[in-house]
Amino acid sequence: MREREAPPFSPIDTPGEAVVIAGFGRVGQVVGRMLNAQGIAFTALDASPEQVDFVRRFGNKIYYGDASRLALLRAAHVGEAKLFVLAVDDVEASVKIAELMRRHFPEVPLLARARNRAHLMRLRELGVRNATRETWWSSVEMGKQALQAIRPGLNVQRIANLFAAHDERLLERQQAVSHDQSALIALSKSARAELENILQDDAQLALHAQDAGPPPTGDPAAS
Repeated sequence: MREREAPPFSPIDTPGEAVVIAGFGRVGQVVGRMLNAQGIAFTALDASPEQVDFVRRFGNKIYYGDASRLALLRAAHVGEAKLFVLAVDDVEASVKIAELMRRHFPEVPLLARARNRAHLMRLRELGVRNATRETWWSSVEMGKQALQAIRPGLNVQRIANLFAAHDERLLERQQAVSHDQSALIALSKSARAELENILQDDAQLALHAQDAGPPPTGDPAAS
């Protein structure tokens, strides 16, 4: 049985919009819905004909095309955009698009989705600082819920904040050795003990503060 032949890429027949979204799957669609809710127009691109057909059934305007091709980016008037949202699922395609954007449209702010930590570091190497791991915040939220279920008395929000701050610092250090696997593994191992110490020290400080009681109140001059 012959595979379905891919249709030709859609001609882009609209002027440039404030936002271009490359990749209109589960991540790109959420971004698009939030923009729509505020009346912000965007141009949506996706390289999957099946995904484009599916999205169009719900009345959404989307163009079928490969955003890793410079000609398509130019046709989408990317240079006129106030923001480029890189929400492509495929890691290699995402990196290629990021490279094109940084080389040909460096003045356009880029907001990127990263599949995982390794993808995030590759994007950061290209100068893409506004990149978010797609499962990061939902995973932290689940971690908070797990802690709350097992130890209801914990300040889970404070623990989550400390965890996130430590992870951001760790990411910067891992970035510096990202091409040295042995150094990366050693750093990741040492970071576990480091995080444990941070959380233990913070718990001790909180305990001491609780034992000390609240600070005195009132006007000293009145006593």
